[in-house]
Amino acid sequence: MAQNKNISYLNKNFTQYKASLIDFAKNYFPNTYTDFSDTSPGTMFIEMSSYVGDVLSFYIDTQIQENFVLTAKEKENLFNMAYSLGYRPKLSYASVTTIDFYQQVPILNNAPNLDYALIIPENTVLTSNSTQTKFLTTQKVDFTDTGSTEISLFDGNNYLFRQSVKAVSAEVKTATFTFGAPVKFTSVEINDPNFLQIINVNGNDGSQWYEVPYLAQSTIVNKTVNTGPSSNQVPYLISLLETPNRFVSRIRTDGVVELQFGSGMYVNQDDDLIIPTPDNIQLGMVPSVDTSDLISNYNQAAVFYTKQYGTVPSQIVLNVQYLSGGGIEANLPANSITSITSISNIGAFNPIYTNASLSTLVAGNPIPSIGGRSGDTIEEVRLNTLNAFSAQLRAVTKDDYMTRALSMPAHFGNIAKVYVEQASALSSSPGNDPLIDNNPLALSMYVLSYNNKKKLSNVTTELKNNLKEYLEPFRMVTDAIIIKDAYYINLGLSFDITINPGLSSNVILTDCINALTDYFHIDKWQINQPIILSNINSILLQIKGVQSVLNVKFTNLSGGDYSPFSYDVPGAFRSDILYPSLDPAIFEIRYPDLDIQGRVITF
Repeated sequence: MAQNKNISYLNKNFTQYKASLIDFAKNYFPNTYTDFSDTSPGTMFIEMSSYVGDVLSFYIDTQIQENFVLTAKEKENLFNMAYSLGYRPKLSYASVTTIDFYQQVPILNNAPNLDYALIIPENTVLTSNSTQTKFLTTQKVDFTDTGSTEISLFDGNNYLFRQSVKAVSAEVKTATFTFGAPVKFTSVEINDPNFLQIINVNGNDGSQWYEVPYLAQSTIVNKTVNTGPSSNQVPYLISLLETPNRFVSRIRTDGVVELQFGSGMYVNQDDDLIIPTPDNIQLGMVPSVDTSDLISNYNQAAVFYTKQYGTVPSQIVLNVQYLSGGGIEANLPANSITSITSISNIGAFNPIYTNASLSTLVAGNPIPSIGGRSGDTIEEVRLNTLNAFSAQLRAVTKDDYMTRALSMPAHFGNIAKVYVEQASALSSSPGNDPLIDNNPLALSMYVLSYNNKKKLSNVTTELKNNLKEYLEPFRMVTDAIIIKDAYYINLGLSFDITINPGLSSNVILTDCINALTDYFHIDKWQINQPIILSNINSILLQIKGVQSVLNVKFTNLSGGDYSPFSYDVPGAFRSDILYPSLDPAIFEIRYPDLDIQGRVITF
């Protein structure tokens, strides 16, 4: 009868394997082999076996750890898992700054002669003086829109117009690819270490090609120019487009960007809209009389995914426009980006004045350019992948919906403030049960936007529609979102202070007003945020020269250029805290230069 031998499976390294093999030989071959010295032939074979076991254990452990995001070390494996879990690694990050454009406009009949006013399109190129780094504007500058332009008197003959826009450290580059005979899932490469994103892909036959997250997605979000009255706030409208001309892009570990196209070989094989029917839902099932086990047998791909995955480009030349830039060197100090390198499609009310107007056009960055850096490190890819996996491209919590709303691209409109809560009953009847009459799956999203002077305003219908379409892919199928207008309450602030003897009251008052202006900057305030008087007192007391704060008073400002909503400010105070209304609202000091006033009191 064969002897059952006790074999250990817990050994991992050379020393453990060797010790285990020696113990095994001593236990089961005590009389056959007894020489375990370092110079014996038996020890040589034991050590060779231990070496093989050590190497095999290493590779097994490595293969296992490379299957998990938390433990993977190989860059290629980590990139593969990142794409499969919804995160796209970055090669470079662009820096961002604000560009102030100034133009002199002649005076005509005591008013600006708008025939000279320029319209500077987005994607205007500027260059830094020191590093020659290029920057692109992301918004249009329209000096003919006096409502969004800061106007001051320059001299006796000219006004000075000023507008501010965002700019990113990038330049537009073009890569051209020629395709011959059709090849399924063909791909092309862009070798640019500073690649940021693809702008558009056009064919020499006038065709447009669209980037999608995966080739099976046949419907893409398209943008159309908004020609309505709200075009200043909402430049583009969201629309859905079903197209076979699509591709996916992927950044490889060697820094090369790969564009891959679909497998549709002929023009007449465009993707069709697949509607689940009893005929096609059973495609791919194992032939059987009993078809009750549909859950485990039916072919999901035949119902919910397209067959062709897009069209193969053939006998065509594609021009790929993309943005390149960013990096650490793109972080520049203030007032270092002043050279206007290229302006395409410049516009004015009267084209004959364009050259004269351009001669007075200057630009500069009043704040530093920040945010530029190199691409993702291994650890950053790992952490961002874990975050993408937890998000699953879905909005689940209230914070998820708020983040998604604020992340909508600016060319679809600017959502400035968002507040989300569970939707309340539509009727205020006393008979309503707060638990039964409220929809537990409905959310009320209260939103506000900025006008052209970055003052709070209600959201236009076009912007609400864009937000609705933008949130739709992220919405849970059981969730309902009701987009509503939040309220904004405009306030005036006055204060009295005493100062140390011998100091200039004007200087100290200016410092106090500047500090309060910074505290009440609208970017720092959210819907339903209260105002705490002790914080106001603390800010004033920190100003050098302020001896005491005697009186801080808030008043409501409404009507005209202010909010149309009045508010009982004295009645909203509780324990020196000014609370907003029960309906979601935000406080705003609309014009700090006028609405914040201070006095120096002497005894």
